Amino acid sequence: MAKQETLLENLKDLEETLELSSLLGSETVVRKTFRVPVNEQTPVELTISGVSYQVANISEGGVGFVAEAGDLAEVGQRMLSLHLRLDERDLHAEGTVRHVTPLEDGGFLYGLSLDLESEDRAFMVDFVQKARERFFGQG
Repeated sequence: MAKQETLLENLKDLEETLELSSLLGSETVVRKTFRVPVNEQTPVELTISGVSYQVANISEGGVGFVAEAGDLAEVGQRMLSLHLRLDERDLHAEGTVRHVTPLEDGGFLYGLSLDLESEDRAFMVDFVQKARERFFGQG
């Protein structure tokens, strides 16, 4: 049974791994989880140290948000006082900046990996799974 569970986990990881070409050239970024775009059907609010930011996407372990300035934080920097609101549930977390990507239309996309308590992580995994089902059900 343990072998079967390990195989299923490996298949899940393989299924959810996406290779994305970087805007900067031939670099490749490998993602373990699919990022679900945030929209009216997947409402997510983010505040960092009391300042609200537009959320672009969310995954089981992270969030992408847009800021006007590219000097908000550097890659590798820890961010404290993160507050997420998902389906009327408040999550408090810390995170690490994984990328800062300039956007064509101005502004910057920040990618954060989040450190969540186990109960909050379980809620986020469920929230993202339901959002993913809605996203793919739209097609």
